[in-house]
Amino acid sequence: MRNPATRAELVKLARILETDVESLEHLSYLEAERLRTLREGITEALFEKFRATFSGFARLSSMLPLGISARISERVLGPTLSGRIAGEMPPKKAIELSERLSDTFLADTCLHIDPVRAKPIIAGFPVDRAVAITRLLLERGEMITMGRFVDVLPRDTLFAATDAITREADLLAISFFVENSDQLDQVIDYLDVERREAIIHAAAREDLWPEVIATLLRIGKVPRMAMSELAMAQDAAILDSLIRAAAAEDLWPALLTMADEIPESAIGRLAEQPAFGEANVIRSVIDSIVANDLWARFRGQLTAMGTDRVARLIEVAAAERGPFLWELDKRLAGDDADVEALRRAVRELDTDTRKRASAACDNGHLASALAGVN
Repeated sequence: MRNPATRAELVKLARILETDVESLEHLSYLEAERLRTLREGITEALFEKFRATFSGFARLSSMLPLGISARISERVLGPTLSGRIAGEMPPKKAIELSERLSDTFLADTCLHIDPVRAKPIIAGFPVDRAVAITRLLLERGEMITMGRFVDVLPRDTLFAATDAITREADLLAISFFVENSDQLDQVIDYLDVERREAIIHAAAREDLWPEVIATLLRIGKVPRMAMSELAMAQDAAILDSLIRAAAAEDLWPALLTMADEIPESAIGRLAEQPAFGEANVIRSVIDSIVANDLWARFRGQLTAMGTDRVARLIEVAAAERGPFLWELDKRLAGDDADVEALRRAVRELDTDTRKRASAACDNGHLASALAGVN
């Protein structure tokens, strides 16, 4: 699978272009930031093309009585034009007009509003009304729309909307499309430990680990460490689901990035799970290290993985991924902790495995360890 952030950007771009994600697969090689720049440029270009028209309607709406403007919005303009026009209206006037519009129509309109342009309106929008519209959007599964609004919601509205979303799986789905990491930090800080744990359980139960990982990568270091350690402290079934998701979706680059921040004991607990010893899982780790140039991060975790798991990795590599051992051997240096971890692991291997691994190596420290040279 591609980087979770890239996946989120492709989904948002598909929404703007009114197409499906599959038709944009040729763009999946781009980094998330490049896709975001492309999406924002397209959004701006589409808006600027008709900006004079939107501004004209906004001036007209400001001149008419609110009741007439509301009827024109619902019966003539519809949610698409009304959403585009809203960003050009004076905030106070737009909020007054919204009081005359139904919750259903406002929910429809949210799909066509640019939250960034409408931020002054959103800042003054009544919290209780925002919660009512949140529930409507939630019923419709409009996670992309809700994620875009999270980026600009004021604090009180953000927390009230969070409370209104009772399913943790929905919170995860929405967070996948949020871009403002400060807003995500506030939400994580607002949630109590019980609800944070419920989010982790929802990820395991509903195969939402990519959404969790994508969210963790975008929040601050302190909340990321807290959530990561909490995840690693869960029972074996939860950790097993994380390992299998990482293998299936190639989440290893993200997990290795976060592994640098959490205690070795937490990494060791993940590595000791039975799933981590399966050949298909180990192959996925090896392939991800090679494809994503994760050698430094991987070597930094060899000690935390434990002797048995490192030995198992060498065993699988010797049988099926010989070039991996050759490259690893080339990269080892001196008295690094990872060299000692490999030496300990080599002692756990049988003679035939050591011979196969040695034949695959270069002529470095791993080769020496396999040959019994200290």
